[in-house]
Amino acid sequence: MDFIQHTSQWVKGEILQGRIGFSIGILLAIAFLYFANFQQSFYKGMILPFIILQLILLGYSSYQMVMRPKHTATVEKLIIVSKAKALSAELEKSQKDDKVYSKLRPIWGGLFVVSLVLFFALSNDLFKGMSLGFVIFFIVAYIFDTVLHFRLKAYLSALQEL
Repeated sequence: MDFIQHTSQWVKGEILQGRIGFSIGILLAIAFLYFANFQQSFYKGMILPFIILQLILLGYSSYQMVMRPKHTATVEKLIIVSKAKALSAELEKSQKDDKVYSKLRPIWGGLFVVSLVLFFALSNDLFKGMSLGFVIFFIVAYIFDTVLHFRLKAYLSALQEL
Protein backbone atom coordinates (compact mmCIF):
# COMPACT_ATOMS: atom_id res chain seq x y z
CA MET A 1 0.00 0.00 0.00
CA ASP A 2 1.14 3.52 -0.62
CA PHE A 3 0.87 6.61 1.56
CA ILE A 4 -2.53 7.81 0.38
CA GLN A 5 -4.07 4.33 0.78
CA HIS A 6 -2.88 4.15 4.39
CA THR A 7 -4.29 7.61 5.04
CA SER A 8 -7.58 6.73 3.37
CA GLN A 9 -7.87 3.53 5.41
CA TRP A 10 -7.18 5.43 8.65
CA VAL A 11 -9.75 8.09 7.74
CA LYS A 12 -12.37 5.41 7.00
CA GLY A 13 -11.75 3.94 10.45
CA GLU A 14 -12.14 7.38 12.04
CA ILE A 15 -15.42 7.93 10.21
CA LEU A 16 -16.70 4.50 11.23
CA GLN A 17 -15.83 5.17 14.87
CA GLY A 18 -17.56 8.52 14.58
CA ARG A 19 -20.72 6.85 13.33
CA ILE A 20 -20.58 4.25 16.08
CA GLY A 21 -19.91 6.89 18.76
CA PHE A 22 -22.75 9.07 17.49
CA SER A 23 -25.15 6.11 17.47
CA ILE A 24 -24.10 5.09 20.99
CA GLY A 25 -24.58 8.68 22.14
CA ILE A 26 -28.13 8.77 20.81
CA LEU A 27 -28.96 5.35 22.26
CA LEU A 28 -27.52 6.34 25.65
CA ALA A 29 -29.56 9.54 25.62
CA ILE A 30 -32.76 7.66 24.87
CA ALA A 31 -32.01 5.02 27.52
CA PHE A 32 -31.09 7.59 30.15
CA LEU A 33 -34.18 9.70 29.55
CA TYR A 34 -36.38 6.59 29.56
CA PHE A 35 -35.02 4.93 32.71
CA ALA A 36 -34.02 7.92 34.86
CA ASN A 37 -36.46 9.12 37.47
CA PHE A 38 -35.52 12.77 37.87
CA GLN A 39 -37.56 13.06 41.05
CA GLN A 40 -34.79 11.11 42.83
CA SER A 41 -31.61 12.92 43.78
CA PHE A 42 -29.48 9.96 42.61
CA TYR A 43 -30.54 10.54 39.00
CA LYS A 44 -30.24 14.29 39.38
CA GLY A 45 -26.60 13.71 40.28
CA MET A 46 -26.07 11.78 37.06
CA ILE A 47 -27.23 14.67 34.88
CA LEU A 48 -23.92 16.62 34.80
CA PRO A 49 -21.66 13.65 33.88
CA PHE A 50 -24.27 12.50 31.38
CA ILE A 51 -24.37 15.89 29.65
CA ILE A 52 -20.56 15.97 29.48
CA LEU A 53 -20.55 12.43 28.07
CA GLN A 54 -23.12 13.42 25.45
CA LEU A 55 -21.11 16.48 24.45
CA ILE A 56 -18.01 14.33 24.01
CA LEU A 57 -19.73 11.45 22.21
CA LEU A 58 -21.93 13.50 19.93
CA GLY A 59 -19.50 16.38 19.48
CA TYR A 60 -16.30 14.47 18.73
CA SER A 61 -18.12 11.80 16.76
CA SER A 62 -19.68 14.51 14.59
CA TYR A 63 -16.24 16.05 14.14
CA GLN A 64 -14.89 12.69 12.98
CA MET A 65 -17.70 12.21 10.49
CA VAL A 66 -17.55 15.74 9.07
CA MET A 67 -13.90 16.76 9.23
CA ARG A 68 -11.95 13.52 8.70
CA PRO A 69 -13.00 13.02 5.05
CA LYS A 70 -11.38 16.38 4.29
CA HIS A 71 -8.10 15.09 5.74
CA THR A 72 -7.57 12.70 2.82
CA ALA A 73 -8.05 15.55 0.34
CA THR A 74 -5.59 17.71 2.29
CA VAL A 75 -2.97 14.95 2.21
CA GLU A 76 -3.55 14.43 -1.52
CA LYS A 77 -2.90 18.15 -2.13
CA LEU A 78 0.29 17.99 -0.07
CA ILE A 79 1.48 14.95 -2.01
CA ILE A 80 1.17 16.90 -5.26
CA VAL A 81 3.51 19.55 -3.87
CA SER A 82 5.98 17.18 -2.25
CA LYS A 83 5.47 13.59 -1.19
CA ALA A 84 8.36 13.77 1.28
CA LYS A 85 6.98 16.90 2.98
CA ALA A 86 3.48 15.40 3.11
CA LEU A 87 4.79 12.20 4.67
CA SER A 88 6.89 14.16 7.14
CA ALA A 89 3.97 16.38 8.15
CA GLU A 90 1.61 13.44 8.55
CA LEU A 91 4.20 11.48 10.52
CA GLU A 92 4.79 14.45 12.83
CA LYS A 93 1.03 14.93 13.37
CA SER A 94 0.53 11.23 14.08
CA GLN A 95 3.42 11.13 16.55
CA LYS A 96 1.99 14.14 18.38
CA ASP A 97 -1.45 12.50 18.53
CA ASP A 98 0.17 9.28 19.78
CA LYS A 99 1.74 11.17 22.68
CA VAL A 100 -1.60 12.76 23.56
CA TYR A 101 -3.42 9.41 23.57
CA SER A 102 -0.62 7.84 25.61
CA LYS A 103 -1.10 10.52 28.28
CA LEU A 104 -4.91 10.49 28.26
CA ARG A 105 -5.48 6.78 28.84
CA PRO A 106 -3.84 6.67 32.31
CA ILE A 107 -5.69 9.87 33.23
CA TRP A 108 -9.05 8.31 32.29
CA GLY A 109 -8.13 5.16 34.23
CA GLY A 110 -7.09 7.12 37.33
CA LEU A 111 -10.22 9.26 37.28
CA PHE A 112 -12.30 6.10 36.88
CA VAL A 113 -10.75 4.63 40.03
CA VAL A 114 -11.24 7.88 41.98
CA SER A 115 -14.90 8.08 40.90
CA LEU A 116 -15.48 4.44 41.78
CA VAL A 117 -13.97 4.92 45.25
CA LEU A 118 -16.11 8.02 45.75
CA PHE A 119 -19.21 6.09 44.73
CA PHE A 120 -18.66 3.65 47.59
CA ALA A 121 -17.37 6.25 50.05
CA LEU A 122 -20.15 8.82 49.72
CA SER A 123 -23.53 8.47 51.36
CA ASN A 124 -25.43 11.37 49.79
CA ASP A 125 -27.57 10.11 46.88
CA LEU A 126 -26.87 13.19 44.75
CA PHE A 127 -23.10 12.69 44.99
CA LYS A 128 -23.40 8.91 44.59
CA GLY A 129 -25.28 9.50 41.35
CA MET A 130 -22.71 12.01 40.22
CA SER A 131 -19.80 9.69 40.99
CA LEU A 132 -21.50 6.77 39.20
CA GLY A 133 -22.15 9.04 36.23
CA PHE A 134 -18.47 9.94 36.13
CA VAL A 135 -17.53 6.24 36.42
CA ILE A 136 -19.55 5.61 33.26
CA PHE A 137 -18.10 8.71 31.59
CA PHE A 138 -14.50 7.68 32.29
CA ILE A 139 -15.09 4.10 31.09
CA VAL A 140 -16.55 5.37 27.81
CA ALA A 141 -13.74 7.94 27.40
CA TYR A 142 -11.11 5.27 28.08
CA ILE A 143 -12.61 2.83 25.56
CA PHE A 144 -13.14 5.54 22.94
CA ASP A 145 -9.57 6.82 23.22
CA THR A 146 -8.12 3.30 23.35
CA VAL A 147 -9.75 2.40 20.05
CA LEU A 148 -8.59 5.69 18.53
CA HIS A 149 -5.06 5.08 19.81
CA PHE A 150 -4.81 1.50 18.53
CA ARG A 151 -5.92 2.57 15.06
CA LEU A 152 -3.49 5.50 15.16
CA LYS A 153 -0.64 3.16 16.16
CA ALA A 154 -1.32 1.00 13.10
CA TYR A 155 -1.37 4.10 10.88
CA LEU A 156 1.78 5.45 12.51
CA SER A 157 3.70 2.21 12.01
CA ALA A 158 2.58 2.11 8.37
CA LEU A 159 3.84 5.68 7.90
CA GLN A 160 7.15 4.86 9.55
CA GLU A 161 7.68 1.95 7.14
CA LEU A 162 7.28 4.22 4.09
